[in-house]
Amino acid sequence: MGHWYVLRTRAGQQQKAMLEFENNGITAYCPTMRRETRHHQTKKWMMREYPLFTGYVFANLRISDFGTLRDMRSVLSFLADAGGTPIPVPGDVVEDIRDAQERGDFDVLRPPVRRLRAGDTVQVKDGPLAGHYASVTNIVGRRAIKAFVEMFGMLREVEIGLESIRRVA
Repeated sequence: MGHWYVLRTRAGQQQKAMLEFENNGITAYCPTMRRETRHHQTKKWMMREYPLFTGYVFANLRISDFGTLRDMRSVLSFLADAGGTPIPVPGDVVEDIRDAQERGDFDVLRPPVRRLRAGDTVQVKDGPLAGHYASVTNIVGRRAIKAFVEMFGMLREVEIGLESIRRVA
């Protein structure tokens, strides 16, 4: 059983480095994050994985594995002190990163969308009614709602654009 070390890979070649580690029988870990983005033409949401630490991977190395690193094409160097001695990373730090990745702590995802319904409470963000709370009475297409707002001591039904409101509990 070796120690964990941080290794620098060639730009954008973390996955190739992971294959090289696997082929050489070395345990390695490349932390990743998931990101949801919207395609600029089709407008569909896509989820992609990206390395959490671009250009770096963790490897569990024994003394005999350091010679193997020289033969790897995707690995450039290791994290070392001023004297060139590799700095080991505690195993519990690597485990903490793995646990956080599995929980989704690093993911950048869009919030779940819940449709507005009659009776929901919203707050007006901008415009002449900014700051007022309103109770949704009806949904008008995809861009607006009708809601009761208290004005001048009585309830008035007004149409408000979705970009001008925020949902409140």
